[in-house]
Amino acid sequence: MPSSSAVMTPDGPGGAPYQHLETLPFALGVIRDSHIVHANAALLGLLGLPREEVLGRSFDLLSPSQRQLGSELYARMQRGEAGLADTYETVLRTATGERRVELTLSPYGPDTLVLVRDLTPRLAHRQLLQRMASLGASLPGIHSEDEVLRRVFEGLAELELSYGYLVPDGNRVWLGHAFVALGAAAGEQRLTGQHLVDVPGAWSPVLERAWHEGSAYGEDFAWEASRFVGPDWAEPVRTHLLRVGPLRAVCVRIDMEGLPRALLVVAADWLREEELPSLRLFAAQVSAALESARTISRLFTRNTALAALNRLAEVAATAPEPRAFFEPGAEEIIGLLRCNAVLLFLTTENAQALELVWHHGVNEEMARAYKRVPMRDSASQRVMEEGVPRVLSAEEFPDFIREGLKRASRTTLALVPLKARSRMVGTLVITFQQHRILSSLELETLQAMGSHFAAAIESHRLLQEVRGRAEELARLHTELKHAQQQLVEHERLAALGALSAVVAHEVRNPLGAIFNALATLRRFVGPSAPADTLVGILEEEANRLNRLVDDLLDFARPTSPLPQPVPLAHLLEEAVRTATSGQSRVRVEWALAPDVPPVPVDERMMRQAFLNLALNAVQAMPQGGTLRVAARRGTEHPGAVVEFTDTGPGIPQQLRERLFEPFFTTKATGTGLGLAIVKRTLDAHRGQIRIESPPSGGTTVVLMLPLTQESTPAHAG
Repeated sequence: MPSSSAVMTPDGPGGAPYQHLETLPFALGVIRDSHIVHANAALLGLLGLPREEVLGRSFDLLSPSQRQLGSELYARMQRGEAGLADTYETVLRTATGERRVELTLSPYGPDTLVLVRDLTPRLAHRQLLQRMASLGASLPGIHSEDEVLRRVFEGLAELELSYGYLVPDGNRVWLGHAFVALGAAAGEQRLTGQHLVDVPGAWSPVLERAWHEGSAYGEDFAWEASRFVGPDWAEPVRTHLLRVGPLRAVCVRIDMEGLPRALLVVAADWLREEELPSLRLFAAQVSAALESARTISRLFTRNTALAALNRLAEVAATAPEPRAFFEPGAEEIIGLLRCNAVLLFLTTENAQALELVWHHGVNEEMARAYKRVPMRDSASQRVMEEGVPRVLSAEEFPDFIREGLKRASRTTLALVPLKARSRMVGTLVITFQQHRILSSLELETLQAMGSHFAAAIESHRLLQEVRGRAEELARLHTELKHAQQQLVEHERLAALGALSAVVAHEVRNPLGAIFNALATLRRFVGPSAPADTLVGILEEEANRLNRLVDDLLDFARPTSPLPQPVPLAHLLEEAVRTATSGQSRVRVEWALAPDVPPVPVDERMMRQAFLNLALNAVQAMPQGGTLRVAARRGTEHPGAVVEFTDTGPGIPQQLRERLFEPFFTTKATGTGLGLAIVKRTLDAHRGQIRIESPPSGGTTVVLMLPLTQESTPAHAG
């Protein structure tokens, strides 16, 4: 239609002006006789032209390819043809270039009202939805569920779509991942971008509808978000989102294996209910990709789990003790589940508590906090009673455990019962930092791994029992062998004592005659007579033989001690004085502590024992030396410690074990009974004796006398 150069007057029917159209928010124009007679401010803004360049024009404002079609449609409408549509898409020429618009024509008396809608944003949104469909089409073939979700999240972020990925869990909904586009941040740059979150929220109406119906449209996203965050954060969140503008939301459900799994919420100001089909298609694409990835992942995980279980079985078969198995076992679990800590709890003997016996991935502070936890009404008790693993949130634990888990950023825990044979021995606890839902395959694998842990613990327990029994048998065997040796020794000493008694008795009578004869000879032989030397030799040998008889009788008929508390210093002084009489080359050094308590001993027997030790020390130093006598209070056991130390040549190592044998001696004139009698005296007083002789020379005999004792009869000869 040709344009007119005449000035058009914007008059309505009956001469009424169209000024009331100026305030309308949408673009509207009036055509009369194929010319624009009125254009409101919104239409002028869309065209980008002043009013005088618009009035009087007509179809030349359309794209050249659309002018003829527009003119024909207008002519047919003016003729009143039936069946014509009233809305058309076309291309409008503006000051900034061509723009795709939607025209709605309405007869109004002699005039035609034209409503103009800009389709540019809708086209952009349509292209965005097409890109979303392309994103969904690119997902098949990905082998990991996590990788599928990562691609989905990255793709939605590239499209500048604000979204949230939620996983329902009973009465709560966990927000697992979110992205805030710049247009939904109300100017807060710090709020934009991807956010890995793991917080629970409440069900909102849109979430509930989408969970049950598959998809839902929400007109007021701010209100839905305030319902999700709860009463404490509702008002701040709603206020912030209202600053952005009227955001709308579409929520679609993600299904796997025919069951609902998660919800995807997309928020934008341009979303309308007619976008639901596009979002449902995208959700179906994501669901199919996740299900495919799960199938592939399940096969891979099953193979991985079997390989891990095989490795654990090999380690369990060769581990020398449980701790050698725990570390590789924990590494297998961490590699399989991507958890961050593994803890092993075993029941105490009374089954009233659980004790942390091993851990991996927790600090010492946390380990100390859970070193011992009560068993009654605990999650571990329930798991052991049920006999199957359970996955629990940190919120489900008592306060003192929950607070510690929060401080350590532990959100989810998997508890695995440890069963050895027919009894439960403890639980294996696996912790995660993010909210985690374990698959049935993962739970089955965990239970199998728990069986390996339990088997390692039970094997160690049985091994310890076997070792304990073996040690007990070895101890009993040693005791039996010692008892047999004592019995043999006792019988040998008894026989030796009986023989000694007979010999001593038979020798005593001839000795009496010899002493009588020597006394008679002394009367006839003077001091200067040649036979005086021979008489002296006879007298000395007779005295030595008499002493031997005394030793034999003491050894053959030992007496039972009659202990009385006696100061040891007095007995030691008497014995040393007697032993060193006439020994001018022997110097005596005393080291008697003042706090040595009186020890209950048989005074006669202990004096003789001290005398024998002092004589041995003096005889070990024929060229002279130092005899050191020490006494002090016992430190390990109540009593006294007495030491005789000489500076002689010492005793060879190979001879020390025989020193206490009867009749064993290294001296030419010794009887070999002195130390045997000392040993028997110490045994009768429940004391101990040992001999120390370093390679550098010298010998120390150490006596340990108890402070309290029961009188013990000596062995019968």
